[in-house]
Amino acid sequence: MKKLILIITYTIFWRNFLKIIIGLKYYNQQILRKKKQFILIANHNSHMDTMAIMSAMPSRYIHRVHPVAAEDFFGGSRFKEILMRYMVNATLIPRKRANSDEDVDPIEVMSNLLKQGRSIIIYPEGSRGVPGVMTDFKKGIGYLVKQNPTVDVIPVYLDGLHKTLPKGKNLILPYNCRIIFGDSINFDSFDLEDIITAAEKAIYKVKSLVEA
Repeated sequence: MKKLILIITYTIFWRNFLKIIIGLKYYNQQILRKKKQFILIANHNSHMDTMAIMSAMPSRYIHRVHPVAAEDFFGGSRFKEILMRYMVNATLIPRKRANSDEDVDPIEVMSNLLKQGRSIIIYPEGSRGVPGVMTDFKKGIGYLVKQNPTVDVIPVYLDGLHKTLPKGKNLILPYNCRIIFGDSINFDSFDLEDIITAAEKAIYKVKSLVEA
């Protein structure tokens, strides 16, 4: 039932809505059909980002793809939490790593999903930053990849979505937007800082395709 809801929500409603209203175009989307599991990393400027990425997912495994969202923002009410978990298929995590055994470790939560064969969507910047500007990545992506070195990491660049639904706004504005999927990242080293650097460079490389 949940799979059917997600297919209707994303591959039918959101995919057509985004194409018609904001002119969203998908590039290299076929790479998703070749992957059974992945960590998808993307720049983040708008709440529309997740809808755009999820609308690109193949319907056969969309129920196994989980956007990761901040628990303190999206779990603030029971209604929000239900909406995120069942309509968005999101996994809610705390923004900071655990400081004690009683705290929930966000890296552990994401790693457990990957161990179950599921895929996740994360925004390594940590939050929506300055519109149109990608900020430095947090260490979370480094810890996650280091703990799950066999899972493909797919870089994605979202172009123009910060103008469609700007931070702090609730009105969707028409604007020609693009979502570009890059090839899986080949990490030369699994040192924490090397992983972060490689991830940042991969998204900048995808961004350069937009600017070319």
